[in-house]
Amino acid sequence: MPLPAPKTAMVFAAELLPSGLEHNLLCEVEAEVYIAPPNWRWITTAKLTRVRLTNHNHTSLRLAFPLTNQQLLGLEEHRAGQDLLLELHISGFFQFNLLSAESREQIQVPASVWQDELERLGTSFGFALSIPLSAPNGARRDAAAYLRNARRLLHDGEPDKAIGSARQAMERILAVADWPQISKNDDLHQRSQAQRWRAIYKAAFDQASGAEHADEVTKDFSYTPGEAEALIGIAASLLRAVPTSGM
Repeated sequence: MPLPAPKTAMVFAAELLPSGLEHNLLCEVEAEVYIAPPNWRWITTAKLTRVRLTNHNHTSLRLAFPLTNQQLLGLEEHRAGQDLLLELHISGFFQFNLLSAESREQIQVPASVWQDELERLGTSFGFALSIPLSAPNGARRDAAAYLRNARRLLHDGEPDKAIGSARQAMERILAVADWPQISKNDDLHQRSQAQRWRAIYKAAFDQASGAEHADEVTKDFSYTPGEAEALIGIAASLLRAVPTSGM
């Protein structure tokens, strides 16, 4: 049964039973995992495994399939809360001759088992947020460019600069968002939907402004890469929340 092990790998236990061999042979085993038909789609390829096979003797092996976070998310989207149906393709190639064999098996993973294993991944498995592609011109293009720059800066180990770029993206978003002004004296329960978006924006913008360390309050602020990632994600979410017609 395939299980997404820690460090995002999916592992299959398999057993080979060779027949018709004249002597022990070293076999290279290749394997791939697909989403089962009718939505057939390649997912990942296992690390190459070498085993020595003996005629009519069972040989056990474990096939480890590395998975990216995005691939796990794709499986979750496909599964949609149901059991996960996968198709495993295994091929064996013997060295020094032309012999080969292959097998295809469908495996159903109960939703409860899959969910339990996902939960064991903890914070190593999360959601991915896409940044909209640039528009031909205007604030949406500029905001997306600042977000891409923020992502690059974060990968380069510059969380404060990354937050600063996300803050610039937020400025472009507000310029066209058409969210009404809010006041600290507002009745929070009476705020409109648009006013609540403005409140989310304001809180995120105020936090991002701390990365500039421009005053007595913020001069000692220190942001972690995780905090920078959160603010970039919030900015990207705000960009997606603004109607396209407004950008």
